[in-house]
Amino acid sequence: MSSVTSTASTPAAGQTTPIWWPLRAWMAVEVLFGLAAILTIFLSPQDSVTNFAWPVKPDVMAATLGAFYLASAIIFILPLFARFWQSVRVMIIPTAVFSLVMLLATFIHWDKFSVGTTPFYIWFASYLLPPPIFAALFWWHQRRSAPIASQVRQPLPGGVRRFLQFNGLGTAALATLIFIVPPFLIQVGPWSITPLTARTLCGWLIGIGLMQAWMAWEQDWGQVKLGTTMLMILPFALFFQLVRFGAEVQWGNPALWVLLIDLSLTALICFYLWLTGGSRAQPG
Repeated sequence: MSSVTSTASTPAAGQTTPIWWPLRAWMAVEVLFGLAAILTIFLSPQDSVTNFAWPVKPDVMAATLGAFYLASAIIFILPLFARFWQSVRVMIIPTAVFSLVMLLATFIHWDKFSVGTTPFYIWFASYLLPPPIFAALFWWHQRRSAPIASQVRQPLPGGVRRFLQFNGLGTAALATLIFIVPPFLIQVGPWSITPLTARTLCGWLIGIGLMQAWMAWEQDWGQVKLGTTMLMILPFALFFQLVRFGAEVQWGNPALWVLLIDLSLTALICFYLWLTGGSRAQPG
């Protein structure tokens, strides 16, 4: 009886798993969290003293965080209209890990936050709730899904897959190191950076790094398409914010250009996947 049940609950290669309504509902909540961040720290980063969870200075640092929030918005909106689990799976665990890192940064720097204010409660809830919710929903869906990389219909080009794997893991590893030892970034930053802002930025970099590595693991264009949307928007959103507060930016800073070049190269690769349908070459 158990073997029959197991076979019935795990689709064969080529089958898809419908999205369970609680995941869709939680994505709607995430959209609200993201909208709150975009309306505050992206549009008015100079007002973070009153509209954000803590006063972020200089303004360009707040604007930089706002760019990440704007770029991530679409990966929470699109799942509201997706039909199958496989098309949204690429973002679930990276988002859970990102939220966990941000929650850890909150506890480490609790005294820097505007505890007791509405922006702080929104911030705290937006990172306290996602890790267990996403972990539970991943477990529920994946029990009913074929194993990852077993349903490859549109294989990513081998070079693209290797880039996403190494760049993603490298980004996540470097960001993890800086999260542990923030002075590594503080000493080379293109503007004044504190341990809290360094760790917050690292949270974002860990998340996008893990998502790139997960895209390489999935190997299939249809199953990574969602993740590419954030990666394509991010360098444009970031550059826009940097120009807005250009007087605060040390434009000759090498670390800044390493970040911008890496994000831009990743975005170009994602644009290439959209132009070619993701499957001009077989994985290798």
